[in-house]
Order: sequence, then structure tokens, then C-alpha cells
Amino acid sequence: MTGSRPGLALIAVSVVQFMVSLDLSVVNVGLPEIAAGLGFTGAEVTWVVHAYALTFGGLLLLGGKAADRYGRKQVLLSGLALFAVASLAGGFAQDAGQLVAARAAQGVGAAALAPAALALLTETFPSGPARLRAFGVWSAMNAAGGALGILIGGALTEYAGWRWVMFVNVPMALGALAMARWGVAAGGPVHRDTRPDVLGAVLATAGMTLLVFGIVNTEHASWTAPVTVTTLALAVVLLIAFVAVERTTSRDPLVRLGLFANRSVAGANAYNLLLGAAMASAFYFVSLHLQQVLGHGPALTGVMFLPFALGVIAGSVAAVRLGAHLAPRTLMITGGLATAAGFAWFGRISPDGSFLTDVLGPSVIVGLGFGLCLGPVVSTATAGVDPQESGVASGLLNSSRQIGAALGLAVLGTAASARTGSTVTPETLADGYALGLSLCAALFAAAVLIALFLLPPVRTAAPEPVISADQSERNHTPVTQTRYPRQALAAMYLGLTLTVAAVAALYIDQATANILAAHIRSGYPSYSQAAIDTAATTYIVYLTVLGVLGVLGWLVTIWAAGTGKRWVRWAASALFVTATSIALFNLLVRDTSGDTGLPPLLGWAGVLPCLAGLAAVLLLWRKPKQRVTV
Repeated sequence: MTGSRPGLALIAVSVVQFMVSLDLSVVNVGLPEIAAGLGFTGAEVTWVVHAYALTFGGLLLLGGKAADRYGRKQVLLSGLALFAVASLAGGFAQDAGQLVAARAAQGVGAAALAPAALALLTETFPSGPARLRAFGVWSAMNAAGGALGILIGGALTEYAGWRWVMFVNVPMALGALAMARWGVAAGGPVHRDTRPDVLGAVLATAGMTLLVFGIVNTEHASWTAPVTVTTLALAVVLLIAFVAVERTTSRDPLVRLGLFANRSVAGANAYNLLLGAAMASAFYFVSLHLQQVLGHGPALTGVMFLPFALGVIAGSVAAVRLGAHLAPRTLMITGGLATAAGFAWFGRISPDGSFLTDVLGPSVIVGLGFGLCLGPVVSTATAGVDPQESGVASGLLNSSRQIGAALGLAVLGTAASARTGSTVTPETLADGYALGLSLCAALFAAAVLIALFLLPPVRTAAPEPVISADQSERNHTPVTQTRYPRQALAAMYLGLTLTVAAVAALYIDQATANILAAHIRSGYPSYSQAAIDTAATTYIVYLTVLGVLGVLGWLVTIWAAGTGKRWVRWAASALFVTATSIALFNLLVRDTSGDTGLPPLLGWAGVLPCLAGLAAVLLLWRKPKQRVTV
């Protein structure tokens, strides 16, 4: 992009994505105070969330098309201005109707700026290492906004008042507007010979809006209620009509159906749909578990999401490093497996647990896995797409995430409520949330299958610029590359068994800390209750530490396999040696000394995968093959 400032443009796009993600969660924590302050009755306060979701999800395709047709910078600046004004109006709202209207206007602005920002990122960084770094920063800000939204929303609600959950968007929107104004090149509208497809735009917008409405309204009406069935049926009819119009229209279509013939676009959007469903539901379940079961306040609940946010940032950095050596599909499979394992661990939450035993370990694993796959999903969904369609591709990706979030929260929330039943106690609530988080693991497992079978196995990249033969001869020099292809795969899948084994240990022998405590009590009846509780907690903390060390170990091992750098191999070795030492100490010393009386099966469940990971690291110390690229 001639005249652009890539660094400033990246910061502007990152701030935009952080703000959009933040606004999806920052309001949720303050809903009780908002209801009390503006006089919402009953379940009406949920429309503070739904109004934003409806306009945002319904207009994303139209926003992406507008960015392609009328200029990405112009649409981005307009969306930012509208978002800032709507946030300011929401903060000054005097009644329920004004706040809901402001939230709907926020959704309109977000539907314009989100696809325009992502299209600008794709256009500014078309290929190479700079693209990998840009998408890594974008993915970190995207996930950090969602995770920190709970922290910021809780702190603002508790210490400054609920109105500040709206005001906080104003300085961010204005700052992003200024950076985009000066950092993004002024691209004019794309002139086309054909007129815009107005009918297709109306059908798509109406169909998407009704689909989102029908899904989110299941909070108030059952799936079989007449209003739900009618709404979803009408949405399906409108979307089918939209597809028929797009196939036959002579105008400029809203979405060219041939775009879905691109395996990267189709597979990445399907993956993204499941990713959105799982992550939105997980935020909801974990937040409620921390507040309603463990009894923490909104501000402290937000603080407890920090390990997840830091894990996402670390995973995004790892994805940037690994992306130069591994295909995006490999990162999506690896990150998806890690996230699924973390959610399976989350599925063991209990009313007698704590943040340390039930939340910290799986939060780190889920954060690392999510950060590892988020950037490659976005990069894959926009790779190989005509530059004139990058806005539509970006809007499509945002739409799949938004619909997935609404659908996942509705379906998984219904399942969790059914498991909880009519008797609401900490035990029944924890049981329901545990089921919901286990279903999140299943969704990520399905996403891994999509990446495995639908996405192309090779690295996708934008075409390089054409240069002359003389330029090629003068500029191109042979490059020596070090590769560990077999070792990389061995390290990835052998190291991953460490996390799976840690989760399996909890499933096989320790369904809850109470069962572990009962085992200790039967073997050592002289122990006091305090000693039993301490021993049970100690072992769960041990599993947590072992799991975190294992995940870090195999992430660094994959990095070492891709780069071949000596110090990275030393780091991977140190992590697995530490994990193996802890596991062996637990098996050979603690289990035989009578401190805990733990069954040997649990000790071996920790030792064997540690040894497998250590063996995978040792493979990297073999002499690598050198390959010269001419």
C-alpha cells in the first residue's frame, strides 16, 4: 500500500480488534448494576447484550462488502466514529431504551470497522514474515480483549460505576481513528461496471439478523417454542433465497459463491465457527463458576482471567515463530488439540475446588493452545483471496465467529441448565458448568478434524511479485535451511501425550479431590482432616505444574524442530528434564515414603509421558540434514 505506515496501521488495527473483542464481554459483568440503575425488568437487561450481537452479526457481510466497494479506510473511519458516538451516548443513557439503542448503534459501527480493519491488515501485510508477525499481534489483541473485558468490566463496575463500561470505548475509538487516519494509505473506492446487489444485501442482512435473534432468544423461549421455530425457519428461507439470488444476479454480488470453492476459506470458516462456539461458552461458564460457585466478586473474577490472557499472548508469539517453518494447518491442529485437552481438564471443576486447583492450570493450557491457532485461522481464511474480495472474506470470518458464539452459548447453555436441573446449589451448578466445558472440548476436537481433512496440507501464501530474470539473478542467493520434519511431528504428538495423561489421571483415579481425600483417609486413618485436605490439594497442584511444564515443553520442542537453534533445544530439554524429575520424585519418593499413599498408577501416568517428551527432545540432538534452496 503506497503511502501507508505499516507499523502505525498495525497498531490501529490491533486497537480496533481489542476494542471490538472487549465490547463483547465488558458489559456482561455489569448487567446487574445496569438493570438496577436504569430500571430494566426481569430478563429485559439481556437485550443490552443481544442488541449489539444482532446488529453486529447481521451486518458483518454488508460491512465487508462496503469496505471492498467504497474503500477500506473510509469505511473503517466511519465505523470508528459511529462506535465512539454510540459508546458516549450509551454512557449517558437515562433509560433502558436509550441504552439498548446505543448498543445497537455500537453493533452497526463494529460491523463496519471489524471487516475493514482485517482487510486492511491483509492488504498491508500480503506475505512473508511481516504477515506472520502482524497476524500474531492481531490474534493476541483479539483474545486479550475478550479475556481482559471481564477484568476491566468488573473493575469499572465495582469501583467507577457501570457507565464507564461504555465510556471506556471512547478514547480507544478516537485513538484508533487518529492512527488509521495517518497510518493507512488513502485508498479510493473500487469502481465496478455493475451495480451493487441490493436485493442480496437485504436478504443476507435480514436472514443473518433473524438467525442470531432466533438463537439468542432461546434464553427466554425454548428451542421448540413457536417464536423460536418460526424465527429460525424464516431465517433459513431468507438465506436460501440469498444463495439463489447470488447465483443468478447480474449485479455485483454481496458474496461470490465461488469464494467457498477455496478450501482454505471454507475450512477456516468452519473451524472458526466451532472455535467461536467453544470460546464464548467457556468464558460464560468459567466466569459464572468463579462467581456463583466459588463466591468471588466481579473484580477478582476478572483478575483470575489474566493467566488465560497471558497464555494467549505466549501462544501467539509461539505461532509467529513457528509459522515460518510449519504450515498453518499444523498449528491449527496442534493448538486445537491443546485447547481441547485444557477444556477436558476444565470439565473436572467441582464445588469444593479453588482457583489454584480447578482454574489456573487449564487456563494456561487453553490460552496457549488458543493463541497458537487463532492467527493461523485468520491468515488461512484470507490466503489466496482476490484483494478486491478481502473485505468480504474478512466479514465472512467475523460472521462465522459471531454466529458460532451465539449458537454455542445457546446450545451449550441449554445443556448445562438441563444438567443443573431445578434445584440450584453450588454442587448442581458446578455439575452443569463442568458438562458445558467438556462439550467445549468436544467442539475443539471436531475443529481439529476439520483442519485435518478440509484444509490444504501445504503452507498457503500470497503470490510473490513478478521480477525480471536479471533482477532474480542479481538479488537471489542460495539459502541453507535446517529442517527436522520427522522429529517435529514426533515432538508434537509425543509431547502432547503429557497433557492428555495429566487429564486422564484426573479422570481415571481422581474424579474429585474428595475421592482422593477418601483414599488417603482409608490408608492413613490417623491423619487429621486438615492433613488429608492438604495432601489432596498438593497432588492436584502437582498435576497442574506437571501439565503446564509439559505443554511448555512440547511447544518449545516444536519451535526447536522448526528452527534448529541450539539454545531452543537446550530450553526444551530443560523443561522436559524438570518435568521428568518431578514425576520420578513423586513416583519413587513420595509414593513410597507414606506421605500421601497415592496409588502407583497415578505416578506412572505422570512419568511415562514425561519420558516420551524427553525422548522426543533427544531426537532433536541428532545431526540434522542441510537443504540448500537455490
